[in-house]
Amino acid sequence: MNSNFNKMIKLIFLLLTFLPFTGYSQKDTVYYYGVNGKIDNPEKKEIMKSIDYRGHNKIKVKTFKNSDSGWQLIYTENIKVASDSVFDIRMKGDEFSGRLKRVFETAENGYKFTDWIDKTIKRAGTTKCKVPLIFDGTVTENYNSGKVKSISEYKNNELISNESWHSDGTPLVDNIFYSVDTEPRFEPGMAFIHQQIRQAIKDAKFDLLTVEGKMVVGIVITKEGKIDGVQIVKGISQVLNGILVDAFEKVEGAWIPAKLNGQDVNFFQMIPINFIYNKYNFDYLEMDRGMMYWVIN
Repeated sequence: MNSNFNKMIKLIFLLLTFLPFTGYSQKDTVYYYGVNGKIDNPEKKEIMKSIDYRGHNKIKVKTFKNSDSGWQLIYTENIKVASDSVFDIRMKGDEFSGRLKRVFETAENGYKFTDWIDKTIKRAGTTKCKVPLIFDGTVTENYNSGKVKSISEYKNNELISNESWHSDGTPLVDNIFYSVDTEPRFEPGMAFIHQQIRQAIKDAKFDLLTVEGKMVVGIVITKEGKIDGVQIVKGISQVLNGILVDAFEKVEGAWIPAKLNGQDVNFFQMIPINFIYNKYNFDYLEMDRGMMYWVIN
């Protein structure tokens, strides 16, 4: 009897040990995503996710974006599996850095998930898999204030349609895509944008010596080739945030819109800007590997 009892205890221990990993593979692997999140034999690999299992309850997920200079890391997730239904996640990226709790519930064809930051829901939706998330159905994203940012429809992780809103609740254009076959192009050239942004900051008489670090400006380039929905994804200074939003809204020149499946579409373009203090006598804005650098003396 003692022998059977000991075997039962060992079996329960094994079940408890492996329970947190149900719903996803424990094998280190790499996933590739195509244009617009496509995962079924993508012809063009746009996104790469590396999954690294570190111990029985820790997972590290790195997400990379394909660029002219190779795969560039865009954000990292350090996941601690608290239980089969709760992940504690530390994220680091341009769009969001911080801690969140991801709660899962079993659904008909996968899982419902909810991302919490403290007592505020950051994102909620349905996924086919826990690691990595494979969206299928409706996914709602919120601003930190709790107001709705977007409501999107996915099919096997491919974005089908969405509605989006500004942080004040006013609507943005519908069907904004984040990955396309051909990204938009500014006809006068990026140097002309640099010139206008530089002039706007000078006209505002903002002291660049008071700031240092990285900002990210997001703009919607519509299928008509216009700028809409300028927002600060990551800011440094409230004053500088306002100057840049105003400057990008007033940028002169036309865009050739993005294309997806042969059609002109609305596209969300993120423009990172690094403000770097430099001991040399320079004061200019340059572009390198898709990022603006403002070097100041």
